[in-house]
Amino acid sequence: MIETDSAVRREIVVDVPPERAFELFTAEMTSWWPADHHIGSAPIAEVLIEPRPGGRWYTRHEDGTETSTGVVVAWEPPGRFVVTWQIGADWKFHTDLVTTVDVRFEPAGDGRTRVRLEHRDLDAFGADAAAMKKTFEDPGAWDSTLRAYASAAS
Repeated sequence: MIETDSAVRREIVVDVPPERAFELFTAEMTSWWPADHHIGSAPIAEVLIEPRPGGRWYTRHEDGTETSTGVVVAWEPPGRFVVTWQIGADWKFHTDLVTTVDVRFEPAGDGRTRVRLEHRDLDAFGADAAAMKKTFEDPGAWDSTLRAYASAAS
């Protein structure tokens, strides 16, 4: 296994207060999550996070199927939530793969919020850790996802 402490960190400032930023990110993910960012065989109908520790993070597809992304580890509205990312380098869900996505919402003045996203524990990808880190650092990954979120917030 490749050992790495490095995480992918991204942040963006949105023009809404933390309470709204948190709600938009978690309860309204379907409205902004990039349509091509899924592992199902059919288009996205809904992206859902069950609002409690142990809740599921999953996608319901237009054909009625569901695909899992992970589970809620921490639920601390409006300041933070943590979910697992259990999608492997093969772009399939794995019960035995756990990486962590930690999202924090901090007041940024004038009714704005700084959203800090950290995707860590990438060493869980084993031999694919370096490649997956590069994938998540790509502008089409977390960067574009956060830009879509910020656009929905404006």
